[in-house]
Amino acid sequence: MLQHILVGLDGSPLAETILAYVNTLAKSVDADVTLLHVVHLPEDMREGEHYQTLQPHIQQAETQAHDYLRRVAQRLTDAGVKNQSRVTAGGAAVEIVRYAQQEKMDLIALATHGRSGLQRWFYGSVAEKVLHTTHTPLLLIRPTEEQAAPALELTQLVVPVDGSPLAEAALPLAQALAASCKVPLVLLRVVETVSLAFADPTGISFASYPQILDGLQEAAESYLNQLAATIRSQGVSVHTEAPIGLPADKIVTYAHEHPGSLVVMTTHGRTGLAELALGSVARRVVLHGNTPTLMVRPIASPDPA
Repeated sequence: MLQHILVGLDGSPLAETILAYVNTLAKSVDADVTLLHVVHLPEDMREGEHYQTLQPHIQQAETQAHDYLRRVAQRLTDAGVKNQSRVTAGGAAVEIVRYAQQEKMDLIALATHGRSGLQRWFYGSVAEKVLHTTHTPLLLIRPTEEQAAPALELTQLVVPVDGSPLAEAALPLAQALAASCKVPLVLLRVVETVSLAFADPTGISFASYPQILDGLQEAAESYLNQLAATIRSQGVSVHTEAPIGLPADKIVTYAHEHPGSLVVMTTHGRTGLAELALGSVARRVVLHGNTPTLMVRPIASPDPA
């Protein structure tokens, strides 16, 4: 369960858009929050003569960071959230992952912009690097250009599944959150139309295309009903959805049509963890969804190459 949440902040208003959502989540599950600011220090300057030369500047930056975090922490305290602040120096992604592992954090929370700009976060940013290297569940929120935060009220948890054990690896955390927050769980399995285009390249079965879709949707609903029955037996309210279309599009659309949704999904999709930055469902949901997304990395997944 979520007892300790680590929030990465870089001093920018965009990074702080994660705070309102963390505030809501922390109070729902009674979690402690740690605010972490990493003073950027290039790798080739972290030791030796270069480090000694930069030491006064590092100390000044750390002092400013402490002052900044103190102001942010006070806002959380005033809102009734237990919190603490930490400042370290180094590479932001490396330090966030290291701190989360060392302090046994249950969740890392980041806004998906970094310092590289809103549209570039997935091409070398802190969020991308953390996503690829951490085994800690990662909550990502993509602020709009107007720096608007998503809906703060958590109304349901949406778990996309595709029939694979890897996709279902997100369920234990989602179930625990749903129970603690007293919100329903939505199991969403998208019947992919793209795969049908390759099912019969000769076009012989074109006339039975609607029947094929109906059959696939029935199979999806049967799978969802079995999965839902197991979860309901554990006391969690569950709904099921089996729309037809492209997975990422349908996940994003469903979340947008139901304000207050938190999407909880594994970071594999159908392409494998190593392909996440190359167009997977998870990437597209986070990049284009503008909805809070909690990424869970399956324990059994191999490290990306």
